[in-house]
Amino acid sequence: MKGSSEVAELDPLQDLLAATARGDRSAFRRVYQLTASRLYPIALRLLSRRDAADEVLQEAFVLVWRKAAQYRADKGRPIAWMTTIVRNCAIDRLRSEAREPRNPEPWDEAAEAKADPSVSRLPPPDHSDPGLRKCLEALQENQRQAILLAYYHGLTHEELSARMEVPLGTVKSWVRRGLLQLRECLG
Repeated sequence: MKGSSEVAELDPLQDLLAATARGDRSAFRRVYQLTASRLYPIALRLLSRRDAADEVLQEAFVLVWRKAAQYRADKGRPIAWMTTIVRNCAIDRLRSEAREPRNPEPWDEAAEAKADPSVSRLPPPDHSDPGLRKCLEALQENQRQAILLAYYHGLTHEELSARMEVPLGTVKSWVRRGLLQLRECLG
């Protein structure tokens, strides 16, 4: 098993986050430089608007600065921790916007998925690689739809249950089994 110093050598973000936790602004700047281009597409995919994605990315990096000391290497890689922060910020933004009246968009993929669940819901080609697309197509329709609505549209299990009109436990099973099949297919 690798020691924590060996893992840090493999992933410089661990050392940079530790320095950020100590208030090192240059380390934080380097964290931003190394990760912003990987994290921004996640916010943009969930929010579908550049202005909202920019704001969420900024909010997420403020949280990274404030919570850098909470990162635990034994829980996962730094980029996964930061991805979770960005995703949660984007979901919070979506939820707050859902509570506010807004103009209807010309095409609402999630609403269309509910209206016609037999239609395949794959991410746009510029947001997925061919291997992922192939693996998604291999899933059962209900699994694919639940995973895409959760990860590309930011729905929680409870929201999926309501939207797909099935029990919460069923949705959780679809997502869990689908993710296991995706992992196997991609691995």
